[in-house]
Formats: sequence, structure tokens, C-alpha cells
Amino acid sequence: MRGRDARGGPRRPPGERGARPRFFFGWYIVAAGLVTNLVMGAGLVGYIPGVFLEPMTQELGWTRTEFIAAFIGGQVVMAFSGLVVGGLIDRHGGRPLVLAGASATVVTLLLTAEVRELWQWWLLRGLLQSAGIAVGGSLVVSVTLSKWFVARRGRAIAIAAMGLSLAGVVVPNALTPVVDEFGWRWGWRVLALATAVLVMPAALAMRRQPEDHGLLPDGRLPGAGDGEGEMVARRDLERSLTRAQALRTSAFWLLVVAFGLVGLNVLSLATQGLPFLTDVGFPRGTAALMLSLLALPGLLTRPLWGLAAERMSVRLLATGAFAAVAVGMLAVVATARAGSTPLVAASFLTVGIGMAGFAPLHEVLWATLFGRRYLGAVRGVVMPFSVVFGAAGPLALALYHDISGSYDGILVVMGVLGLLAVLLMQFVRDPAAARRRSPG
Repeated sequence: MRGRDARGGPRRPPGERGARPRFFFGWYIVAAGLVTNLVMGAGLVGYIPGVFLEPMTQELGWTRTEFIAAFIGGQVVMAFSGLVVGGLIDRHGGRPLVLAGASATVVTLLLTAEVRELWQWWLLRGLLQSAGIAVGGSLVVSVTLSKWFVARRGRAIAIAAMGLSLAGVVVPNALTPVVDEFGWRWGWRVLALATAVLVMPAALAMRRQPEDHGLLPDGRLPGAGDGEGEMVARRDLERSLTRAQALRTSAFWLLVVAFGLVGLNVLSLATQGLPFLTDVGFPRGTAALMLSLLALPGLLTRPLWGLAAERMSVRLLATGAFAAVAVGMLAVVATARAGSTPLVAASFLTVGIGMAGFAPLHEVLWATLFGRRYLGAVRGVVMPFSVVFGAAGPLALALYHDISGSYDGILVVMGVLGLLAVLLMQFVRDPAAARRRSPG
């Protein structure tokens, strides 16, 4: 329900009381989104498996496949949760969802520190943690920001997505020493504390959409003489497709498959890059540093990807990002086997540059092609496909390693599939433009 002030008008967020806002509240949501992405979007999803895999499997006697299976099950839970969460974002906004998700996640992280049996691990990580992350994670952030920004959508989403990259720098390097020194159980407790301290306060900044507060996207005010700004915001709403309409377009399915194929690479290297490198002889500290290099370009270049998305073809930018991920993945295998730390670092950086564009361009493309009115519902139905692709990569790596004792062959296959995604992007067309050309 929309908030109302004492005069019956739309209620504005704190700091938006005057006739013209001195600082657009949407930027507070960007900051909250960055923090949420750091912990719930990537820290608890992509970067912790490599830190915990060896200590937990060695102490508890599990195989790597059994360990990774919990993350795969979690991806499935997150996938189908998105079908419900997307519509809830459209109706209620992100604040109650992030608060509920973070609270549930804190509890389950603390319980994970007490795991003794495999079934407990699968229940906690595979079901309960993942449900909390799905309710309060990156889907909420991206949909909320796409509603608050249109002309500046690229930079807003890119800045918030820097949290995904920051996780790659912070999580492996902060947690690996904790786990190595105090044990993996304390690692889970530290994650629970970080989630409570960082995410729950960030949730309080979330708001559903600017129109609820008498604003337009990008900080514009209705009737303030900014005709072009109002027209841009109105056009973004008018071109919006419902979930059913989006499912009938070729652009929807091409984006699902193309981003899915690249997603195989992204989560695979993030989750098992550390054991991959230690298997071929690199020390754990060096391997953790390589994961940081995977994430570092996101901190440096994601705002640039976002600004570019406001001025250039997002489809062509995505093509370039995909090519960097695919080529970099193939180079990682070759340079790791050669034992060259500088070349491995360059390869991880190449993948990281592509990954830096992957997240913001993904969100900008969906919002640009399908509009913001029903974006939560559209993105919610995309999530199962994205998560299934993402989960398939780490599972395939673990299975291949358990069978062959190596990661090389499957990593090469994933790199080639990334090149296929480059080709698929060349066939993506604007659904709204196609409708205008249709005789009907």
C-alpha cells in the first residue's frame, strides 16, 4: 500500500520533504543494495564454497560432490523461490523481504557451525540458508533499483553490483585465515555476525518505487518542468511487458540461454577456483589472492560498464563481456597448468573484467527490453533458469573432478560454451520494437 502524508499526498522518504529533493533517496537504496549484494548476493553464494570445501570434507569425511550438492540444492531452492519473490517485490517492495531473509540467514548460519552429519549440511545449506538468501538477496536489489532509475539505471545497478565484486575480495581473504586458524565452524559464525551487522540495517533503506513517494525515477519531480525526464519515465512504463507477454518473445529465451551459458563459467570459477589452483600446486594463500583478482575488476570497472550501458548498445556490451569470460576461462586452464603465477593472474583478471559487466548488463538488459512495471514478475520467472545454469557448473566441476581427478576438461568445455553465448547475443532484438513492426 502506498504511504500517505498528513495532507493525503504520497509520503516521501527521509530527506525528500522539500519541493525539490536535494539528494535523491534512490542513491541511499543504491548504497543499501551494494551492502546486500556483498553479503547476500555473492558472499554467501559464490565465494564461500572454496573456503570451506577442503576443511569440511577432510574433517567430516565427505566427497567434494557431497559437499557441493548442498549448494546445488540451494540453487534450486533459490530458483523456484524467485517465482514468488519477484511478484512480492512488485507489490510490497524490498524492505520486508530483505529483513526476513537476513534474519532467517543469520539463524541458519549459526546452526551450520554445529553440523555433524551430511543430512544436516544438506538441510541447512541446501534448503534453509538458500531460502533466506533468495528472499533477501540480489533479485530484490536489482528489481528495486530498476524501478527507481531509468536514465541513470546503468550506473545505479553497476554501483550496487560492486558489492558482488567486493565479496570476492573480502570473503576469501578475510575468511580463509579465520578458517585456517580457528576452524571452519568459526567461519560460519563470523558470516552470521557479518550478515546481522551489515544487511539488516541496509534493509531499512529499501523502498518499493519512487511514485509511492511523489517522485519519478532518477530524482525527477512530476510537473517540475522536466518534460523529457517525465517522458522517459512514462515510456519505460508504457513499454513494459507482463510475464506472459515476455515469455512469448524470442528475446526472453535468447537472453536466458546466453546469460545461462556464461553463468556456468562465473559460478564455477568463483566456487572452485581455489581448490582448482591448489590441486595443481599453488598455495592456498595464492589461490585466495587469485579469487580476489577475479573480483577486483568489478570494483574498478563496474561503474564504467554501467555508464557505458546508458550510452551504448547494451547487447553489444554484453557480447564483449561474454567474450572476456570465455577467453579468460580457457586461458586460466592453460596458464595454471604452466605454473605461471603472473599469467594465471592475468587470466583471472580477464575473466573478472567480463564478470564485472555480466551482472549490471544482465539487469539493465531485462529492464530495458521488458520495462519496469512488471519487472519483478518477469525477473522472477527468469531466476529458475539462471540458477539452474549457475548450479550446473559447480556440480559438473565436482563430478568431473571426483571421476577424473582434474578440473581441466570441464573448464575448457565451459569456456567454449561461453563463446556460443557470444553468438546467441547477436540474435537478440527489442520486443517493443518488434511489436511496433507487427501488422497487428
